[in-house]
Amino acid sequence: MTIQRLPPLNALRTFEVAARHMSFKDAADELCITSTAVSHRIRALEEWLGVKLFNRLTRSLQLTKEGEAYAPIIKEAFDLLSNGSEALKQSNDGGDLIISSTMSFASNWLTPRLPSFYNQHEEFAVSVEATDDPINFARTNIDVAIRYGEGGYDELHSQMLFTDLVTPVCTPDLAKNLLTPADLADVSRLDYHWTGFNERDPSWQKWFSAAGLPDTELGSSPVFSEEHMVLSEAIAGRGVALVGMVAAADAIQRGALVSPFPVALENRSYYFACQPQALNLQKVTAFRNWIITEAIKFDEFVGGHPEMQFDNIQRSEDLQ
Repeated sequence: MTIQRLPPLNALRTFEVAARHMSFKDAADELCITSTAVSHRIRALEEWLGVKLFNRLTRSLQLTKEGEAYAPIIKEAFDLLSNGSEALKQSNDGGDLIISSTMSFASNWLTPRLPSFYNQHEEFAVSVEATDDPINFARTNIDVAIRYGEGGYDELHSQMLFTDLVTPVCTPDLAKNLLTPADLADVSRLDYHWTGFNERDPSWQKWFSAAGLPDTELGSSPVFSEEHMVLSEAIAGRGVALVGMVAAADAIQRGALVSPFPVALENRSYYFACQPQALNLQKVTAFRNWIITEAIKFDEFVGGHPEMQFDNIQRSEDLQ
């Protein structure tokens, strides 16, 4: 029997990452080691193979002829290992259904509705991990994710659930004093800036522009990093909050909040996402079917509720 002699696995992995990034520093960041460790591993692999894999230039890397031939072979080998391991992991349909969701969606929309999923599927235990950070399915045990964005989730199965609309909300008592959109310039306004918030996203200034008041001078307003915090402040009557209807819908339905003006900013959309092979799992398929049904019901509810009817909807990114 012939014994196969293979280079050290960690050196091969380091070469694959360094060749993909063409940078020892970026490879070190991905592997959570130092650039020096990357360099040592690459040199050890070169010594084991007896060939040079990289030309180390002053400010860049360049694969040698041997490195260019070797890199796709090693990448294919690691892809096979990853896909095979994932297939084996996914072959077991037991364990918790682990859902990743943005913090706002988890607290304001998903969690209140999950009991209906439990009632329909008592055979599945559910765990929700709330984070605003992007999910790398290959490096976590997440089964499905609800992401807030613009789609384009490459290599994933994804489906849009609904698009969020952003508008001011407040208590009914406070709304009595708001006769025109201009009145909002003189009240306490509450703002919400989530992780990754930028100039393309909704803001009070953009809402005033959509309402036909682009030159309104606005003073500073308190800014919160979590949408449920802004909603809590609004429900307590401490100001008018600029939030999404996905988060505010339940409070509007029970009469705790109202949307005083029919002007809204169209924001990003919520998507269901998972790895394509995960759809072979009963727990993933069951959750996908359930949340799509809930999304349809939510759209119908929003479309039929007078407090969520908007005569003027503009895309946030189209406004300055």
